[in-house]
Amino acid sequence: MRRWVWAGAGIACAVLVAYGAVSWLFSEKLIAQQFTSLGDAEFRSFGLPEPERPTIPGDDVELAAWFFENPREERCAVVMLHGFGGSRAEVLAPSPIFWRRGCDLLLYDARGHGDSSRALLSFGAHEREDLLRAIEWLTAKTGLPRARVGLIGWSYGAATAIQAASEAGGDVAFVIADSSFSSLGDIARAQAEKQYGSWAKIFVPGALFVSSLRGGFDARDPAPVSVVGEVRSPVLLMHSRQDGFTPVEHSERIYAESDRARTRLVIPDWPATHAHSYTENPVGYTALVDSFLGEFAPEFGVRLER
Repeated sequence: MRRWVWAGAGIACAVLVAYGAVSWLFSEKLIAQQFTSLGDAEFRSFGLPEPERPTIPGDDVELAAWFFENPREERCAVVMLHGFGGSRAEVLAPSPIFWRRGCDLLLYDARGHGDSSRALLSFGAHEREDLLRAIEWLTAKTGLPRARVGLIGWSYGAATAIQAASEAGGDVAFVIADSSFSSLGDIARAQAEKQYGSWAKIFVPGALFVSSLRGGFDARDPAPVSVVGEVRSPVLLMHSRQDGFTPVEHSERIYAESDRARTRLVIPDWPATHAHSYTENPVGYTALVDSFLGEFAPEFGVRLER
């Protein structure tokens, strides 16, 4: 009998060790640093001048940035935030949306990405603090109040923008969140199933627990769906129905918890992969942004005819 007890205990220990090991590997998928070479950026092809290249102090990290000062001086500025595994270079393409309005632009690599400090990722728990520090830097640089600073982000950056805005009160001019995840748990479950099958979802709780320990944050915390109701600035949620990475239901959940009086959910009527609605239809995408700004921030820069 004792032999069976010891055998059972051994099997239980082996199962726990295996679960812990797989959970660690899954946590690595979630929070490991993302190294993406910027390569050569042709700023002129986007109608931009050579930028200043400041290093912005974030929350115990240094953020590599580009700052574009608009010669038209319309007293507006926008922070543009890239997605998971990307870099600031990937948001150069949509920069004309706001550059043509006369706004200054700030693009930076998120922590653990591109040329910024090496750090574990936290899906907004630490990144929102980085963004708040970046906004402080931008207002000091331009002399603009927060009310003249807008935020636009894609995917990971979209979720960061919502979370930061929830702590900024109604100070920022607006938030545009394209293809945001609703919570870290939701996107972890969606990707576990997509990449490995339904069986992999049993390891998500373990992966989130390990990620919390390693990254110094509560895995329940990075959840735009839980904080969007606290955002007092106008919010535009955009999401392609064909998104195969972060399902459109994520933005629908966020919208359901938002203040509908100042939030709009737009699902573009053209097909696009994850966070690529602008790439597929720049004119249509810009028109959607213009419509949103016309409703909620009509004096944000000067709209030019395309």
